[in-house]
Amino acid sequence: MRRAITLGIGALALAGMTLPAAAADLGARPITKAPIAAPVVAYNWTGCYIGANGGAKAGKFSGNTTILPATLVFPGTGIDDDFDTQGLVGGQIGCQWQSGGWVFGLEGDADATSIRQDFIAPTGLAPFFFPGDTLQLRNRWQASVRGRVGYAWDRFLVYATGGVAFADVKANFGFAGVPFGFPTTFVEDSQTMVGGTVGAGVEYGITENLSFGVEYRFSDFGHEDFSHGTVVIGAAAIPVTTSADLQTHEVTARLNWRFNWFGPAPTAARYY
Repeated sequence: MRRAITLGIGALALAGMTLPAAAADLGARPITKAPIAAPVVAYNWTGCYIGANGGAKAGKFSGNTTILPATLVFPGTGIDDDFDTQGLVGGQIGCQWQSGGWVFGLEGDADATSIRQDFIAPTGLAPFFFPGDTLQLRNRWQASVRGRVGYAWDRFLVYATGGVAFADVKANFGFAGVPFGFPTTFVEDSQTMVGGTVGAGVEYGITENLSFGVEYRFSDFGHEDFSHGTVVIGAAAIPVTTSADLQTHEVTARLNWRFNWFGPAPTAARYY
């Protein structure tokens, strides 16, 4: 009997020891880790691109035409002394590199345009200039090679640009016909004027490869001389020359296709 009581007490004690452990096992919950958010990659401006542009260009010529010792100065004596505004259309190609928010690039562009101004000699300059002597200056194309530096907020880019500008200019001088003398004669000379251009623009990344922007530029194509042959006054053959300057303002809309050869920039990842 005593042995049975002892065994019963021992069994109860053993059960009391195991019940808390079992209860602890039943109350434990599995440990799970929160999922790691995938990185959201910001828009990458690094890469090369090609595109088209179109807009408006306003240009103005200044200078003079000389038949020594007389000089026909323009504007001021012509029928077209104001800026001539025309449309332009063309394309651009470039490459750029992004470091953090800064974007650096190099771009070249070429556009067809039709800036034209006419100047007519007034009375009172004979025997050098005759009323009806006409100078016509035309700019038919322009081009530039420029550096670009800007700052990007994801898909939105603001930039400044500047470099070397080129313009084809034709100067056509028409000698008015005179009674009992030579008939109306036209002499044309063509030169490529070289100057500088500066401007600024904004651009927005529509897709990973397509972007749209608007750009303004001022260009000063410097100074160039044109030759119109000679005229005979008395016994002397006197050269006829034009000295001209060209300045332009332009606003263009630009659509670029970006090749994105270099993939997402490693510094552009953001985590949420």
